[in-house]
Amino acid sequence: MNATAMLRRMAGAGAAAINRETVQPEIGQRGNVQRRWTINGDFLRSKPNGVARHARETVLALDQLVREQHPLTQGLSLTLVSPCEPDDDFRLSAITQKVVPEYSRPRLPQFWVQCQLPFHVEGGLLSLCNLAPVSIARQIVCIHDLHTYIMPESYGRGFRWTHRLVLPILGRRARRIATVSRYSRESILDYRVAHPENLSVVYNGCDHVRRWRPEASTLRLTGRPYVLCLGQPQPYKNLQLALALLPELEELGLDLAIAGDIDEDYIREKLGEVPDNLRLLGRVSDDDLARAYSKAFCFLFPSRIEGFGLPALEAMMHGCPVIASRAAAIPEICENAVVYGGVDSPGEWIAALRMLIAQPKMRAGLSEDARKQASRYTWAGVAKRYLQLMSMVDAADHVSEHNSD
Repeated sequence: MNATAMLRRMAGAGAAAINRETVQPEIGQRGNVQRRWTINGDFLRSKPNGVARHARETVLALDQLVREQHPLTQGLSLTLVSPCEPDDDFRLSAITQKVVPEYSRPRLPQFWVQCQLPFHVEGGLLSLCNLAPVSIARQIVCIHDLHTYIMPESYGRGFRWTHRLVLPILGRRARRIATVSRYSRESILDYRVAHPENLSVVYNGCDHVRRWRPEASTLRLTGRPYVLCLGQPQPYKNLQLALALLPELEELGLDLAIAGDIDEDYIREKLGEVPDNLRLLGRVSDDDLARAYSKAFCFLFPSRIEGFGLPALEAMMHGCPVIASRAAAIPEICENAVVYGGVDSPGEWIAALRMLIAQPKMRAGLSEDARKQASRYTWAGVAKRYLQLMSMVDAADHVSEHNSD
């Protein structure tokens, strides 16, 4: 069975569970619309970064708004359905939680999302991590980016083709599509994945870093000053540019510290040897990352494409000056609070570093501007935007039901 046929079968199985097109808001005894939404909890199986970070923090913020009885939550019932129990750092008090364990067989990618989750959805569905049940039309799906279209070489074949098959179906079927920047919105429209009238921008937040505790870190950061970079091998992350700066960094008396899944074998493959001014921090905790940001001379963010660019904002929230690529969504998100360089122009990055070294007052001002810019992005604001989208879907369905009567 090919991938397209498998998706069609999954869609049929999900649609058989319940006709999603007929799920409408119920009218309470006093005329209040009683609204039910289910949250796709598949993200709880993932590490809390990237799109899973968006989902976790959005749901935590929704829980807070429900607990506070925010006006946008009136008459709204939310249930999180997940394939596993949440970890200790993910605690909800106002949103109902339901665990639906994944079948032990067959162990197929997307099986839980496409074939099990649809049977447990009440009302609308909120899916926050790109992929979602193709059988459910009454849902809001966040498509974060189209990296699998723009730089497909950064992904494995299975991952790439799953996204290329599923995303256009969701773009046509889902009531609303959200995405995290105007850049991503334009990409989605350019590739005709969704219609403009159903596509909304919902930016990420970054105030989750306020919970990070640098004082709890055990990371050793002694020695010379360093610039920090996150290490990911995918081509779109453009780590090669940061590595190309190492000789010039040595002349400036700076080390390059890389946090993430980069080891000495990778460095030897790229450079032939491990330079003396390179520090490989390995995988780090959020507390470690907070300490690394707060102690760094600056943060390098050389990505070729980003749908949003959350790591840059995380650094900025810690007052860490950022040198970032003049590419994709990064200028839209960071605006004038960072220094920019070309994705293929190491000389621009070295010039920016020399400027920060020569002008400490300018660097201090950049640090303050960075904090102010990053503070604009809150998860409470994200959650309120999703509540507005839910209300729009509910209102449209209620009007449709009224007119059909």
